[in-house]
Parts: sequence; structure tokens; C-alpha cells
Amino acid sequence: MNRKKLACCMAALVLALTGCASGGGKNSSSASSATASQSEEQAGTQEKKEKKQKEKIIAEETLELSQESGTYASGFELTISPKDGQSGDIYYTLDGSDPRTSSTRIRYDSPVEITDRSSDANIVSAVDVGLISGNFTKYDRREHTYSPTVSAPADSAVDKCTVIRAALDGADSVVSTRTYFIGDMSSHIPGAAAAAEASGKPLAVISISMDYNDLFDYEKGIYVKGKIFDEALEQRVAGGENLDEESARKMPANYNQRGKDWERTCSAEMLEVSADGVTTAFSQTCGIRIQGNYSRSDWQKGFRLYARKDYGTKQFYSPVFGEENKDIDGDTIDSYKTLELRAGGNCAFLPKFNDIYWQVMSAELDCATKASRPCVVYLNGEYWGVYILEEDYSDNFMESHYCVDNGSVVIYKGDAETYQKGYKLDEGKLPDGVTDEDYFIKELNTFLSSHNSLADQSDFDELAKLVDTDSLRDYFLAEVWINNKWDWPGKNWSMWRTAENDGSEYGDGRWRFMFYDMEFGGVSGMGDAYTNTVKEDNYKPKGLLDQGTNNPAVKSFALAMTNDAFRADFCERLNAMGSGIYEEGHANEVLDGFTAAYSPLFDQFFARYPGSGDTDNAINGGYGSVQCIKDFLGKRADAISSITDWIEKNI
Repeated sequence: MNRKKLACCMAALVLALTGCASGGGKNSSSASSATASQSEEQAGTQEKKEKKQKEKIIAEETLELSQESGTYASGFELTISPKDGQSGDIYYTLDGSDPRTSSTRIRYDSPVEITDRSSDANIVSAVDVGLISGNFTKYDRREHTYSPTVSAPADSAVDKCTVIRAALDGADSVVSTRTYFIGDMSSHIPGAAAAAEASGKPLAVISISMDYNDLFDYEKGIYVKGKIFDEALEQRVAGGENLDEESARKMPANYNQRGKDWERTCSAEMLEVSADGVTTAFSQTCGIRIQGNYSRSDWQKGFRLYARKDYGTKQFYSPVFGEENKDIDGDTIDSYKTLELRAGGNCAFLPKFNDIYWQVMSAELDCATKASRPCVVYLNGEYWGVYILEEDYSDNFMESHYCVDNGSVVIYKGDAETYQKGYKLDEGKLPDGVTDEDYFIKELNTFLSSHNSLADQSDFDELAKLVDTDSLRDYFLAEVWINNKWDWPGKNWSMWRTAENDGSEYGDGRWRFMFYDMEFGGVSGMGDAYTNTVKEDNYKPKGLLDQGTNNPAVKSFALAMTNDAFRADFCERLNAMGSGIYEEGHANEVLDGFTAAYSPLFDQFFARYPGSGDTDNAINGGYGSVQCIKDFLGKRADAISSITDWIEKNI
């Protein structure tokens, strides 16, 4: 068994009772050589960790604030003073803007009154939904305009806290941020205690504060349709396109722009709320972007946070996901370069956790999965909703989990709707003078195009030099069993490897797979349970077995399935999953755990987004609900034998 999966099985997975199964074991020629090799590898990874520790960069605050972030029974006077050795005028803001540059900043000359804000009017939450959202809209074909079908929430539906940002005068000074809740936390987040108890760890609350215009400005705001949408709409109307409500979600907009140019600066503070009180996990200036693909057009959008040396602190130095999130050596991962705040993707206004539920259920397979936890976000002191705080797949993720050099990590990500060839180079720097994004995957593509059968074991062995075939097998096992179709496999697949072979277990240069965006698994309940996912996916006559595809992930699988041993192993494992990792009783138990951890937060969430749904529908309703997943689990195992029979007839 490889070290990553061993560490995974030894860790206590929150909300799950999973054990360690047999997927992905690797054979050794002898116990002694394996032990020696592992010792050498561990020495190498330890050296990398020590180097990373030495390269820590943390911005040191220059101010003393009299009260730390947390809950307070009543209002109070906050005093701010320079730390020893510091001097100068102090400026602060209460609207989320940067105290070093904001036109609304206030010069500190007396204590700041921190008061109960429960009766305050909404500010960021009052922004018209039509400016933000591509869904919940109707299209006027005569006027060629979109208007929202829902309204911004009432003032009383949005909880408030006070966020103060303070700094010494000067563009390069360090910003100190604190978040204060007046009154017991149960009056701010009524479900916090129940959510924390069910999840077995404190509820994460992330307070984001930033300039209003960086979010909602017509030209530069990252959270709005903005100028880019209006120009795209004008062009489409002029071109005579037949537009409808769905067209709004597909159009270019400010919120679906990508890259560093669309990253804004914010302060992010992570608080952990438990029965013992509130503690601060981290508080720092960082970058923020909109996260997701199609979901960027949603009313509630995902965020990605970026720690950078340029912002003062190089990483988020905290064991954000607890002691159980470990690397291949069994060491707790206690720093993160990026973090995702996922709104739930296609299930944002349903249970939200559909994707991460299936990731937890699939965690013992030989594919990467993300650690996660329930989270509540406040934006400029206003309740912004329930999120899934999770890891972000990146070169740094691979370095942290697999102890490889992040500079050598290459990741390709698939999206047939967005990219002409169906995928893009998502991580990895091309060599100087090289412009072909296929550079790192060319060897695999050449092999795939030059073979139409791997019946000869020697040919299969050549594929296994390029692709970790255990990871390939396990990836398609999970995606097929849970019937994660619709978006997949045209979208939402990703492969990674190291560009160089460093001799380590995961630095061997072979392609491996990652699970993400699995929320369509079982999404239609019993209507999905009997679907032959192998046949119906991939939009090809032979589905996932059809080699006439440009998708290198699917083509690798289709070609591997021409090998008798691989195919027999795949079919045997697929048939066994219903009594193994996806066994109905166990799967329902884990699902109930997720429901218990998230559902106490739902009433407040749906009140914040009126007209988007409700708690009962998210749990007991139709499409995408918890009940749908349970209905799917109750029948799916019965359908698998018909899939494997079809495979044998169509190979």
C-alpha cells in the first residue's frame, strides 16, 4: 500500500467512518529494499520540509489592539496603539476598505466605539441581484434586458458584525484586522453550536474585508456582471442571437474573468467557533478571486484566497483542516498557499456538500481528494452565507501532500465547453521558447494515438510507464459508480504529474488523477440509479470505451480497457463497490453526518438568499437533495452488473 493511502487510512476523516481498502497497493521486490528506498525518500522529503520552514515569511503587525477578535457580551471601547519601536499616525476603517489608502479612513485620536450592529442597514448585501447574478433572472425579448426574479434580502435577514482595519500611516505598513461580534454567537449564527458538535470540530467563520468597488464597481468589480456583460449582450443582440434566461449564465462578465489581473486585495480572518469560545486561526492580507466555472454566474459565488509574499505573509500558516489532514509521511499539513471557499457549485442552493461528500466516500481510492469543513463567510461585516472551506488543487497542494517539488508539478484540466482542444495547462511552466501547451502531455498523446489495443501486456506496460494505471482505474471506478455525468467527462477532469522523475513515489513523472466537482453523483435519485454511465457518457457511440476522442483521460481509460487483466480488474472492483466503499448503510451514515453538520446553518442561509430555496427542499426535496442521494444509493448497486455485462459485449 502506498504511503499516501496509508496516511489517509490512519487519519480520522471528519464525518466519515471509512477504513482502508485494497486499491492502489504497490508491490516491492523485497522488504529490505523497500525499507531502504522508503528511508531515503523520507530523508529527502524531510529536507524539503525543513527548507520550506526556513522560508517562512510572516508580516508582523505594528499595532496593538486592546481586544482580540471574538464575541463580547456588550459593546466596548477599542484602543489602538503602536507596538514598541513603532510610531506615527494611526488610521482605521469600518467599511472594509484599506486604511492605508481609503478615502473613508479615519485618523485614530480616541477609542473606537464597538457596538451592536444588528439594526444596521445592509450595504454589500443590498446590491441589486440583477447586477450580480446570471441566474434567477428573466429576459425581456422586446427590450433585450435581463431583470432579477428575486430581491436582495431585508436588513433583518443579514447578520452583522464589526470589522475594523487599522494601520500606521504609510503605503507599506501592515494592516491589522479584527472582527467583533456583540452578543452570544448563537444570536449571530443560530446553527453554529449544532454544526460544530456534529462535525466534531469548531465551525469555521471567515471574515473577508475589502474595498467595496473591488467587488461591485462596473468596470473593475469582480463580483458583478459589469461592463463586460453589457458589451457582450449588446453584441449578441446586434448579431440577432436568440437569447433566453440561460444565455445570461453563459455570457462573458466581470465575474468570469480569470488571472492575476482579476485578483483583488483583501483581509481574511479565520475564526474557529466552539463551545469554548472563539479563537483566531489566521488573520492576514491576501489576494482574492472569484472561484468556479459556470457557478461564477450564481447569486452566491465562490472565492479563492491567495497568500503571497507580496501581501506580507507567504502562506496561511495554520492547520486549517485539523490534525487529520496529513501528507504521505503522516505529518499534519499546517500551511496552505491557497484556500477555496466553494459555494456548492451546481448544488449551491441545495445541500451544498454533494461534491465533497462523494470525495470523502472515495478518499481511499488512488486519486487526490480535498480536505474540507463547513464554513460561514462574512463580507465587510455582513453575513454572506454557508460555504465549504476546502483545499485548492495546485502545485502547492501536490507539494504539501506528496512531498514533490512544486516547481516540477504539471496539471492539465478539462473543459470541452471553454477550451478549443477540450483542456488546458492549468499548472506548470513551459520551457523557454516553448509555446505549445501540449508540451508536457505530448508523450502520452503520441502513445494514445499510435495504439488501438493494449491486449499485448508489453504494450500495457508501456502505458503504465506514462500513467499510474491504479489511479486511472480508481478514477473511472468512482465516476462511473456514482454516475457523475452531465458535466463530466467533457469537463471536470484533471491529471497531474511531475515534469521530472526525482525517484520518489509520486515524483516518478506518471500521470495521476484528482476528484473534484462530483456533485452530479446520484443527483436525480432513482432516475440515475440504473444509468449505464459507461455507455451514455462521452457523447460517443461506445461511450467511455470509444477511442475516438480527444480527451486524454477518457482515451487512456478506453485504451486500458482493451487489456484483459485491466478490464477484468475494473469490472470486478466496480461490482464490489456496492458492498465496499459505497455500501448503502455506510454511505447513508456518512451522508447523515454531513447533513447534521451543515443543515443547522441552512435556515439562516436561505433567509439571506430569499427565493433561492429552503432547508426542507435541500434535505427532503427532489433533484440534488439529500433524499435523492439516498434513493440513488438504495438502487445503484443493483445496476452495476448490467454495466459490466455491456462492457464485455462492446469492448
